[in-house]
Amino acid sequence: MINYLIHKLTDGRNYKENLERERIGVIAGSFGVFLNFVLFFVKVLLGLATGSIALTADAFNNLTDTASSVITIFGFKLANRPPDEDHPYGHGRFEYLTGLTISVLVMFVGFQFIVSSYKRIVQPEPVVFEWITLFILVLSIMLKLIMHLMYKRLGKMTGSNTLIATGTDALGDVFTTSVVVLGLVISRFTTLPIDGFIGIIIALYIIYNGVTLTLDTIGPIIGEKPDLELVEKIKEKVTSYDKIYGVHDLELHSYGPGKTMATIHAEVPYDIDLVEIHNIVDKIERKVKEELGINLVIHMDPINEEDDEYLHIKQEVTEIALRIPKVMSIHDFRYTGLSTHKIIIFEAVVDSKNTTAKEREDIEGILRSTLELKYPDTKIYLTIDLDVSML
Repeated sequence: MINYLIHKLTDGRNYKENLERERIGVIAGSFGVFLNFVLFFVKVLLGLATGSIALTADAFNNLTDTASSVITIFGFKLANRPPDEDHPYGHGRFEYLTGLTISVLVMFVGFQFIVSSYKRIVQPEPVVFEWITLFILVLSIMLKLIMHLMYKRLGKMTGSNTLIATGTDALGDVFTTSVVVLGLVISRFTTLPIDGFIGIIIALYIIYNGVTLTLDTIGPIIGEKPDLELVEKIKEKVTSYDKIYGVHDLELHSYGPGKTMATIHAEVPYDIDLVEIHNIVDKIERKVKEELGINLVIHMDPINEEDDEYLHIKQEVTEIALRIPKVMSIHDFRYTGLSTHKIIIFEAVVDSKNTTAKEREDIEGILRSTLELKYPDTKIYLTIDLDVSML
């Protein structure tokens, strides 16, 4: 069934193209609106009929899912608006803001039901067990599992974090509804306020999902390290061309799914013809755009791999730098060996996660003094770089 639905949505279409992503997002969101509202309506009636606060909490959890699906639809619509004078890179980040709105809504509902469940514990009321209720809840679990698998697969296919988050939320509903079923069954054999305790468990899980979704959506908004798999793909693509010795300082900036800009430094022969290397770089940028959907700009760093003195000095500086704890590598190394004006220029990459600003200053001071002692007649231009580019 899931394969059939996805096949109908994506067959023969470029589902990573903006208009197709919008179409898939709107259809998936509309499906979620309909199904979640039906589940809310049925569960809230059953909750009132049985007196179960846990079932009522689960019903309102479905209502927030309905609101989330509506927000998802608007998010896809707004994110696909074309660039304009005030937003030259488009409106793709609306999709991230959509996910953030959904996560806040989820947490609000969770807090509300912690209060309701606590009141049920201190003022317990009997829960009426009905087989029709059990049947509806089991059916709800099956439907939510289908939604989870469909949203997750569509999210991965289209690169939509919003759909992936919605799929994760649906899996959470499978868990919470299963707990409600367990509570209804247990309530037949005890007078303890199991319903209230289970309501709190569901509420805490709802809040946990909200926090998780918040962290997932805030990351792209404020900026985060690029995905390692994507980094490796870009590196392999750029270095697969002749005259590219190596790459470093990769930076990616996302303006929404499918709207990623990147810069990278590529090491090239110092004596290559300017027009020739420009043509190579231009070809690489086009290929990365076609195959990875990334607008890449390549900065060229000329490297002299044939000068013995240059290679010797570079090796010595690298060894000195790597002997200092928390130094990971060096790059952008340049050396002029003129007898009257010797210069060493490079950047040392340090572990950003495990060093403080003071420790980085100390590392720079130690490295600079060591090099000045070893090369007393040479100017040292040293920059401490953080390992945020993953290259």
